[in-house]
Amino acid sequence: MNILGAIFPLGNFLNRNDKEKSIGDHLQSSFSFARTCLIRGDADQCFRSLLFQASLSYAGIGKRVCFYTPLPLQTIPVLVHQLIPDSLSTANLHLIQFHYLPTLTDVHKHLIHSTCDIIIIDGYLEFPICKEEDLFRIISACALLRDTHEYLKKRFHNEDLILLCSCTCAESSMANVEQRALFDLAINIEMLEDGDYHASIHLLRKTKISCAFYFRMNRNEILPLGATIQYENKLSMRTKCDIKRVPIDVEFDPPPPSNDK
Repeated sequence: MNILGAIFPLGNFLNRNDKEKSIGDHLQSSFSFARTCLIRGDADQCFRSLLFQASLSYAGIGKRVCFYTPLPLQTIPVLVHQLIPDSLSTANLHLIQFHYLPTLTDVHKHLIHSTCDIIIIDGYLEFPICKEEDLFRIISACALLRDTHEYLKKRFHNEDLILLCSCTCAESSMANVEQRALFDLAINIEMLEDGDYHASIHLLRKTKISCAFYFRMNRNEILPLGATIQYENKLSMRTKCDIKRVPIDVEFDPPPPSNDK
């Protein structure tokens, strides 16, 4: 399971096409190498739900999850429609360890002794680091997190160690973080005028590919509405789900004819 498949488990909403690869297959293959991901934007009210969904997805396949957050969970965050466990006792919650730590220093002190498979940090830059947003401190904090991830991979011989975190810093600050490719994936989430959400996913290393998800948050569930994937050669795929959750077939936009002779 890759990072996007854990955050946005869309398998129940996509139809298979015998002649063409489904968008789910493309997402699985195109983003399979990513091990670190930053969720950012101004729609922080949905971040915790997406992170919690990812933790359940990974725990569901037997992965040990460390979930760090500066504020305790008061209620169970909403989950993706049709993936809410009938009983949370069968959701492998025992594999998810929640840690409520007051500062980034405490988080990193705990991390270096962690032997988990999945590291999830809710509001990484909401932990106190300075009184005001400071670009140098933000970049340094993100670079430290990347270095800690690399250290843990080598120390515990775990090349598949996943790091997933969220933050709500200013666009200009996070643009500098992305330019330095401190994470494999960046997911920018914004709330649209109609109240739905748009998540734009960008790979920051290795290849030029972009992807987007549209979803809606109700009181008790996250409802996927559609997904698109775009390659540098203009090949794109898209799928949509109507509000009754009935999927339609994936569509292809073939690449334009080549001018090469």
